[in-house]
Amino acid sequence: MTTPTTPTASAATTSRPVGRPAASPVAMILALVRRDLGDPRQFRLPLLLDLTFGVVNLVVFLFISRVLTPSSGTDLAHSPSYFDFVAVGITFLLVLQAATTQLTGRVIREQRSGTLELLAAQPVPVTALTIGTAGYPFLFALLRSCVYLTILGTVLGLHTGRADWWGVAVLLIAGTASVLGIGITLAAFTVAVGHGDAAARLAVVGLTFVSGTYFPVSELPGPLPELTAVLPSRIALDGLRAALAGGDWAWSAGALLGATALLLPLSSWAFAGALRVAAGRGALKRD
Repeated sequence: MTTPTTPTASAATTSRPVGRPAASPVAMILALVRRDLGDPRQFRLPLLLDLTFGVVNLVVFLFISRVLTPSSGTDLAHSPSYFDFVAVGITFLLVLQAATTQLTGRVIREQRSGTLELLAAQPVPVTALTIGTAGYPFLFALLRSCVYLTILGTVLGLHTGRADWWGVAVLLIAGTASVLGIGITLAAFTVAVGHGDAAARLAVVGLTFVSGTYFPVSELPGPLPELTAVLPSRIALDGLRAALAGGDWAWSAGALLGATALLLPLSSWAFAGALRVAAGRGALKRD
């Protein structure tokens, strides 16, 4: 009797057998997110160290704000004090770091373990692969920002009496989603070229400087205040400060949703191209 044969793994990656249903993009995204959330190492020492670093950073700026006073007429973008201004900046800076440096670091680990090569061979859209890979950094960024805002409001004296918390929630989600487009683009650079960790750190430093994290953008030289008005990071910061002060945040939320609708497809397209380039060079798995 002849033993029936089954398709080999290599055949399965090149052509899907007739009648085999393609994996649902939503199912692929949820599977990747569940995989990352199911790793207990993600929620132990790394999370504790991140939270500790963030709180220490906020306390340092609390004492700095008591010593240094902005000059009269400085535009603090709805914030009642310099500490309120910089506290929001630091909170969103950590979101930016999670969506960029943590995402590129995850892609680097996936390449070294060979997981990225296996995932890229599956019959699922590249958009599902990119969003699923970014799912954990997205959730982690939101968690950290909520923890920091809670500590700021209950312990460190952030003024929240007039805060519109619905607006804060919408802006955090929309802001995180918009900067994920930047993070996926950096992940594409990581796959195609390498050195994505260094590129991500450089991007964070640059966006931090021109988006009004530590000082008002009105203090930037030349035309930079006008040119940086389109950056998602600056729009998110302006909107968050307005929402915490009870101001109008709807325009910022709409702009961030528009930026997300533009950046996510473009960054997914770039990631797909990076996968093709790396596959053609045999570099989907790096040592």
